[in-house]
Amino acid sequence: MFYMLYLGIGFSLALAFMSWKVVQLWVNPGMVEHFTTSFTVLPFGEDVRRGEVRSLAVTIVGLWAIVPMFFLGLYDAEQEGALLALSAFLVVLLLLCVLLEVCVVLFNRPKFVVPPHMRSDLGVIAERRARRRAVKKQPEDRP
Repeated sequence: MFYMLYLGIGFSLALAFMSWKVVQLWVNPGMVEHFTTSFTVLPFGEDVRRGEVRSLAVTIVGLWAIVPMFFLGLYDAEQEGALLALSAFLVVLLLLCVLLEVCVVLFNRPKFVVPPHMRSDLGVIAERRARRRAVKKQPEDRP
């Protein structure tokens, strides 16, 4: 039981550090490159990595919703009443954060959850569409 408590505390401390880094991202445009480089493990391309950087604030909120769910599960696995209502609220919050993260990555919307210096970026879909149009407009080299 205590190892689960330590795991939850460690997760919370890691989230506190990540929250601090996300605040730095919001105020310092120079941090974008650092975060984009950190996401090189994602096999989806540069545009998706930038989208993930844009959505980090929403991701952190969703992860913070997991922390109380974890500790509530340790406290009482068979929740009733107020604890059940709190857990249901946290699950809805987590699902909303996942939906917002997908919207930010794909469409860069809603703008209020995107760092101010990244609000003019195109979403993944618009960026790939623009790239395809640029390739189609290039004249073909025929002999």
